[in-house]
Amino acid sequence: MTRICIALNTKSWDEARKIINLLKGEVDLFKVGLPLYLGKGKEEVSALIRDGIKVFLDLKLNDIPSVVSLSLEEIPKVEILTVHGIGGYEMVKWAVKKREDIKIAVVSLMTSISEDWALGVFKRGVKGLISNIARISSEAGAWGLVVPGNFARFVRKNFKSLKLVIPGVRIERSKDDHIFATDIFEVKRWLDKDDVLVLGREITESPDPLGKLRRVKEEIG
Repeated sequence: MTRICIALNTKSWDEARKIINLLKGEVDLFKVGLPLYLGKGKEEVSALIRDGIKVFLDLKLNDIPSVVSLSLEEIPKVEILTVHGIGGYEMVKWAVKKREDIKIAVVSLMTSISEDWALGVFKRGVKGLISNIARISSEAGAWGLVVPGNFARFVRKNFKSLKLVIPGVRIERSKDDHIFATDIFEVKRWLDKDDVLVLGREITESPDPLGKLRRVKEEIG
C-alpha cells in the first residue's frame, strides 16, 4: 500500500506529540512544516528520529544554491525533505548532492496556486509549470516530486524516476485554501508503495482520529 503521512498542522509540540503517540502505529511518516519547526523544531525532530519516528520535513527551501547547501548542514537526518522547484536546477542538484542521506522531494506547485496566477507570473499554465519542475527534478537526481494529485498520472507517465508525494488529499470535499485538493480514491490508482499520501485535518481533527484513519486505510487497500 502507498505510504501514509499525517500532517502535523500545529505550531505546538505538545499537540503534535499527542497526535504522534495516537497514530504512530498506523502511519508511515509524520509531516513537520515550518510553523512547527520554528523554535525548537530541530531538537524535537531529532528526538522523534531517535524514537524511531520517520519525519517528512516540509520546509520548501528556496534560495541560491550555496545558501540552501549551507542550511542543509543543520537539518537532522529526516526521511524526506522538501526544497522548492522554483529555485531551479542548480539549487535542487546542490541539495541532492549535499544530503545524500535524505530523500529530497521537490515542490512543484503549492496547492493554493491558481491557473491564472501561474499564467500571470510564469507565462505558462499549471501543467506546463509542473512539467518543467518535474524535468528539472528528474535531471538533478531528486528522489521525488510534491505534486497535486490530479497531475499524478501525468508525472507518473512522463517522469518515471520520480516518486510522488501527494498533498491536499481529501477524504470528503470541503472548503479550504487548497485549490487542487484531491480525492483520495481518484489518485490512488496512479501510486505505488514508495509514494506518499499526505492526510491532515480530516484525520487529526476528527472526533475519532484513530478510527477514521483505520477506516480510510481499509478503503484504499
